[in-house]
Amino acid sequence: MPHSFSDSIVACSSPPGTGAISIVRVSGKNLTLIVKKLGVKKIDDKTSIVEQLQIKKDLNEKCVLTFFKSPNSFTGEDVLEINCHGNPLIVEMIIEKLIKLGCRRAEPGEFSMRSFLNNKISFLEAEAIDDLINATNQDQLLAASKSLSGKFEEKINEAIEDLKKLRIYVESNIDFSDEQISDDFTGFKKDLSTFIDNFKTFVLDTNSSKYLIEGVKVGITGPPNVGKSTLMNILSKEKASIVSEVHGTTRDIILRSCKIRDYEFSLYDTAGIRDQSVDPIEREGIEMAKSLLDTCDVIIEVVDPTNEDFFVNYKNPVIRVRNKSDLCNTSSKNRIDASFNNKKGISEIKDALFKALNLPLRISNISFSARSRHAELMNLCLNELESAAALSHENSLELIAENLRRASDFIGEIKSPYSSDELLGEIFSNFCIGK
Repeated sequence: MPHSFSDSIVACSSPPGTGAISIVRVSGKNLTLIVKKLGVKKIDDKTSIVEQLQIKKDLNEKCVLTFFKSPNSFTGEDVLEINCHGNPLIVEMIIEKLIKLGCRRAEPGEFSMRSFLNNKISFLEAEAIDDLINATNQDQLLAASKSLSGKFEEKINEAIEDLKKLRIYVESNIDFSDEQISDDFTGFKKDLSTFIDNFKTFVLDTNSSKYLIEGVKVGITGPPNVGKSTLMNILSKEKASIVSEVHGTTRDIILRSCKIRDYEFSLYDTAGIRDQSVDPIEREGIEMAKSLLDTCDVIIEVVDPTNEDFFVNYKNPVIRVRNKSDLCNTSSKNRIDASFNNKKGISEIKDALFKALNLPLRISNISFSARSRHAELMNLCLNELESAAALSHENSLELIAENLRRASDFIGEIKSPYSSDELLGEIFSNFCIGK
């Protein structure tokens, strides 16, 4: 967002398209002159009036104007909301008139950014508002509403305060001798261990919430012709992928969404992985598949009895499946036995997905909304905490202090991202225009 925050901004805050009413929102440090140029003699704080606005030379529009005087507004600045007829032509004419009067078009999320910068809402509240607006089901709506009421921020604040107490002990004892702190150090290690255990539960809850809000990204992989496309079709309940005995049928990445036990899953059917392919298109599909798998939340690796020795190490959780198990008399030791043609093993694969991701079976148990940004920072925090816990001697206090400081920085960034204009602009740019 390269523009100045001293500018007055304008945008349509209601959904685009035709409707009964649309809302044009204006925000700026002082809108008195703009209001007067609209032909409005007087409008008081938190007051609505009906006015005929001349939006073109021969066209007047009867509007309801509501004014919020700084700092008593969403953005903390003067805010004018204009309710007009919901014709996009009328909306655009009003916006163009306001631009001529000194406003500029708002960037995506700029109203929310100004609200954050003016301390009207916290950063977590801003994200919760966006989650609330974009919720596609009641469970997401409920989780976002809980975050907006402060549930997630309360838990973050509790963790920050508990971590602060641990840091105070360490940093206040760095200059003392080992003999002076040995008794207290045992207690500190116990407190740190308890904190880590509680924080791990919080991390799992945050991951579950992230999957509720953003969905789960699943990569289906394995050698060619083992049933990956059949599994894709079964889980998505539609013929999304071509099923054939010919090797290399799937070359591009095929995406389908489905719901499993109220969670949204994005399924990616990828090219069968083999080294001996001479087809350049198939080889490109294999490389695309390998790149995609690094970004997936969980991977389903499918083999059949003819290639059970196929094994790839993945950085993310993996569910290993042996399809066509009805064609052999043995049970697999390390894989889920399945027969996709007979629909066997599907329930076990779904159970394994939930176990691998630590998803609660009851989606209503999720008590706040969270995002990938939150989960990544919390996992970085946990890594630092575990590094601190691995240092078991009193003479390691300086190293422990550094680990705890970095842990504190990571969890603190959830509430207060480093506020460079570039970073904030990147985050808020994902919000809708007019919000």
